[in-house]
Amino acid sequence: MIRWTIFILLFIYTTLTLPALGQIVSEPFEFQFEGKTLRGLIEKPRDRQSKAVVLIIPGYGKTNFVEGRWFSTLRHHLVDAGLTVCLWDKMGCGKSEGVFDAQQPVENSAMEALAAIQKVKQMKIVGANQIGLWGLSRAGWICPLINQKFPVDFWISVSGTDDKENFGYLLKSNLTIVGKAKSEVEKLYQAWMLGHKVICTQGNYEAYLKAIRPLMQDSTCRQLFGYTNAPQATEAGRKAYLKNQRSYTSKGYFDPKSGLWVYMNDFDKILNKIKCPVLALFGENDSQVDWRKTKKLYEQTLGKRTNATLTIKTFKDCNHTLQKCHTCAYREDLTALKWQACDGYYQTIKQWLKKHKFVP
Repeated sequence: MIRWTIFILLFIYTTLTLPALGQIVSEPFEFQFEGKTLRGLIEKPRDRQSKAVVLIIPGYGKTNFVEGRWFSTLRHHLVDAGLTVCLWDKMGCGKSEGVFDAQQPVENSAMEALAAIQKVKQMKIVGANQIGLWGLSRAGWICPLINQKFPVDFWISVSGTDDKENFGYLLKSNLTIVGKAKSEVEKLYQAWMLGHKVICTQGNYEAYLKAIRPLMQDSTCRQLFGYTNAPQATEAGRKAYLKNQRSYTSKGYFDPKSGLWVYMNDFDKILNKIKCPVLALFGENDSQVDWRKTKKLYEQTLGKRTNATLTIKTFKDCNHTLQKCHTCAYREDLTALKWQACDGYYQTIKQWLKKHKFVP
């Protein structure tokens, strides 16, 4: 399930050694959403006026943009290109009020971003006549939903998703990376598929435990994905299972053909409504999301619209967050590589923005 990708953000875009870029003016930004104050920053060039504003739409999990300086290198590059950047911490994160909800529906995340856009418009920020989105992973669902209510001027999609569940791909690819035999990988994957089907088709807790027992008994699965070696049913486990099942099946539907849960109904039709230029970036060693499926979906939708411009760029030897990597495995420690972005990643974004005249 998508919630298992909590570690994909972490500190990937946090700066260790910022490049020598133009100076930034940083101002507090806050807006109201569902009765809570969400707080972040507006960052803009000191020496020139922006022609457009870009909102940062994060993926799954908590955020720490303000105090933790998350995505700071990316933010510096975007501002250096000539954009004004708008970002904020999710509810219950950083200095934002409320309680963080790990299962926040993507529809609600889109409404949150729309409230931020409304505030940007009210503030009459220079460049707010053109508003674009930069989104990572789960944002691949959120950004098209934003566009339905507020047609944006551009969208930069990083490691976007297709319409379906991705945890099966994550599990299978990472078990392969750590050296599991092909037969063992398939056995564990089929156990996950069976357990997944039980959840999606309103199966009971006991049937779920029986289905995923091979995963619970496998030390690698316990280490990588948090399974526990506790095959016996407990009341606490039952309650957690039912809560998870309700959350998981509240939107979308089970697709018998693929055996996966479809998170976004008619996602192809939603994508077809996007009329702005789109830049889709993928790491070819992404072990969290099946980027090839997303690429194909974008080509079949965005790529066939005469009034939209789709640009796709893939990066070799790069992971889900467009960072250089050795194994590119889930939770790989990239400290030794100094969290380096893929060669040409920032340059590609800047050149694309300039080509479409969103920056000078």
